[in-house]
Amino acid sequence: MTSPNGVAAPLQRRTRRASLAALLLGAATIAVPASAVTTPSWNGYKWARTGQLNIRVGDNVSRIWDPYLDKAMDQWSAARNINFVSAKGLRVATPLSCNPVYGGIQACSANYGATGWLGYTNIWTSRGFIVQATVRLNDYYFAQPTYNNSAWRSMAVCHELGHTLGLDHNNAVRTDANTGSCMDYSNDPSGKNGKNVTRSNLAPGSVDFTALNGIYARTNPTQLASTKPGFRAGDGYALEGFQVHFMAAVPEPQSWALLIGGFGLVGSAMRRQRPPQGSVATA
Repeated sequence: MTSPNGVAAPLQRRTRRASLAALLLGAATIAVPASAVTTPSWNGYKWARTGQLNIRVGDNVSRIWDPYLDKAMDQWSAARNINFVSAKGLRVATPLSCNPVYGGIQACSANYGATGWLGYTNIWTSRGFIVQATVRLNDYYFAQPTYNNSAWRSMAVCHELGHTLGLDHNNAVRTDANTGSCMDYSNDPSGKNGKNVTRSNLAPGSVDFTALNGIYARTNPTQLASTKPGFRAGDGYALEGFQVHFMAAVPEPQSWALLIGGFGLVGSAMRRQRPPQGSVATA
């Protein structure tokens, strides 16, 4: 892989308290047996449910992204108690702004520039539950030959939607063997280039569904009206016990990042690329 300046640009994990050593993770290779992999919850965050969850996803992506978004939504909808519902009429002012809509997820694609990230997920919570989210897909990089292919697009969309459900990453070492989950870091999402064995990371894996089935096993006292089966766009967003003024953005503890300069020396420059208020980069 090469970046705009001709330097190898691997995907790299970054935390809010990332040290230089953490930014240099790409230099190390640690074998992780597939049998030992689990997908952890992200701080216990989830959507509240009294029954089935029908989470509306506003389609603000371009035509090239549409099939990948639709496929990823179908794949995650195989989880117990969770169903993604396409809401093509739920539009934002512009995909570039990708403003959130309370009670749903906004998926957007646009040229966000040389930000250092392929995808960017934001979630907001109220009383500890997710109440809205946005997913940004950065066409600045996906227009480049390295990433302009079905494997990278499939993994990116799948990965971001997994975060909107409250999933963390299940492996953060890019050079490990693929876990078979889009929540895994990889230099070879297709598994066809001989870099991360032959297992692909293009879709949710069994470890992801096991995690979601556990996270959403119990019901809650309230559920957003917009996430209930049968909700119609004209019904409005009833809060049902949730108070908007308690809503708070929760910074994700880690992220995927496309290192433009290669390795950790560009970490400080990337941190200067501050995300929109109340949001955190993922990919």
